[in-house]
Amino acid sequence: MLLRNSTRFLRLFAVLIALMLIAAACGGGGDDDGGGGGDEEQVDVPRGGILKIAGTSDVDYMDPGAMYYTVSWGMARGVYRTLVTYPAVADFEEQNELVPDLAADTGESNEDGTEWTYTIKDGIRYGPAINGEEVSGVTGEEIVCEDFKYALERLFVPAVGAGYTNYYDIIEGVDQIEKAGDEASGITCEDEKTIKFTLTEPAGDWGFRVAMPAAAPVPKAHAMPFDSKKDSDYDNNAVASGPYYISEWKPGELITLDRNEEWDPDTDDVREAYVDGVEWKLGFDNDVGVNKVIDGEYHYALDVAPTGALLERILNDPELKQRMVNEPSLCTRYIYLNATQEPFDDIKVREAINFGIDRANIKRLQGGPATGDLATSALPPGLTGYLSPDEYNPFETPDMAGDIDRAKELLAEAGYPDGYDEEIFVVGASDPPHDKYFESVRKDLEEMGFTNIRSKLPAFPNQYTQFYSIPAKEVDIGTSAGWCKDYNDGFTFLDPLFHGDNIREEGNYNYSELDDPALNDLIDEAAS
Repeated sequence: MLLRNSTRFLRLFAVLIALMLIAAACGGGGDDDGGGGGDEEQVDVPRGGILKIAGTSDVDYMDPGAMYYTVSWGMARGVYRTLVTYPAVADFEEQNELVPDLAADTGESNEDGTEWTYTIKDGIRYGPAINGEEVSGVTGEEIVCEDFKYALERLFVPAVGAGYTNYYDIIEGVDQIEKAGDEASGITCEDEKTIKFTLTEPAGDWGFRVAMPAAAPVPKAHAMPFDSKKDSDYDNNAVASGPYYISEWKPGELITLDRNEEWDPDTDDVREAYVDGVEWKLGFDNDVGVNKVIDGEYHYALDVAPTGALLERILNDPELKQRMVNEPSLCTRYIYLNATQEPFDDIKVREAINFGIDRANIKRLQGGPATGDLATSALPPGLTGYLSPDEYNPFETPDMAGDIDRAKELLAEAGYPDGYDEEIFVVGASDPPHDKYFESVRKDLEEMGFTNIRSKLPAFPNQYTQFYSIPAKEVDIGTSAGWCKDYNDGFTFLDPLFHGDNIREEGNYNYSELDDPALNDLIDEAAS
């Protein structure tokens, strides 16, 4: 697996109001943004107004049970609350510590971690659904145990399209769920405000699992009719529990958030919710979005990173550099090879690709050192289990610029001394700089001897939903894959990306379709 690491986010602020409502799924603000905790200087952040965001790509879903994209999770923090969550602080270590949210504390477990109990706070009510719909019997009603129970049970209903059930399949009885309304014996409501989870194996990290959006409360009476269809439409009818609700969603164009008047700040020690609403315009190219912020048309560039000459300009301009956040993201961008497709089912061929690709050029196209470090393993710096390049670098080449001769030697050992002239299918993305990544990889492949390359470059992030996550598409190489931690544990990379049990017909994240029994056992052992 060839990997390169994006260990930092580059985000641009126009004004201090951008400190507003939500800390992104990958972490809080950087050192200069004034959103710190501890002994750091506190900033008097103005309240009110509409935050205008310039973005590139849309959320993948609005349904908290289906969304699995970093941008979606960032938005979810302002719209959906969970039993526990993370504090909005600047300190990187503190960002990864759980704090109560809808629960009164961070939960209690038995000695072996197979039973977890949470007490739900009083006085927390649902807000409107998407488009501001006041849902009869839901909006204004108190959130209770049954809402959390149904939220997790529905993840195992195929119509919902949940993307990370691997974190919850240890709940006793979920393997018996086939349709909306089926119940799991391992989720019980001892009363309206007490929920108990019984697991089939120990999970000391259970709190982190119920901090993810999929565990946000979902009102059963409202959602079950949608979940009972072939494809759930709760995605267009999701109900808010946080300080904002989704007042408008034009996929690929616009997301607006308005104040949820049912939200009680006295019940929420995490979200300040400074602004009255958010106008989030989508579809900007990276540099266009950044320039919109520089020119004062927007306050904040989200999921937008300056490249090339613009990045150089920002780094060399003290005023602009101060407005850019450069922070750890705990994400890895990578190129994947399909281990089930000829010739990539041969480890020698996979090794050849790893030696032959010019990683340094891809990093240059991304924007250079300011945008991250070259990776030599799947886990990014700061994540439990990370190994530095000095500790692990199996495909080292001079300056990490690739070694075509070594790649050809390995291809010859695999039985392809004259290269490979059968068709291979390579999928990237059309948005800059992903289009340039693809061209760099294509050039390297051709130099190695792959002479028959068929390609697709859909708009980002459609390479995931239309190709990478569907094994039947038979993608041989994906040049624009990426992964971010779900919580601060290497398990959140290794299990979804490399465990054979997680290969699915749709919604698959083991893009390489790797299914090695020995590796599966090691991942299971590490998780126990």
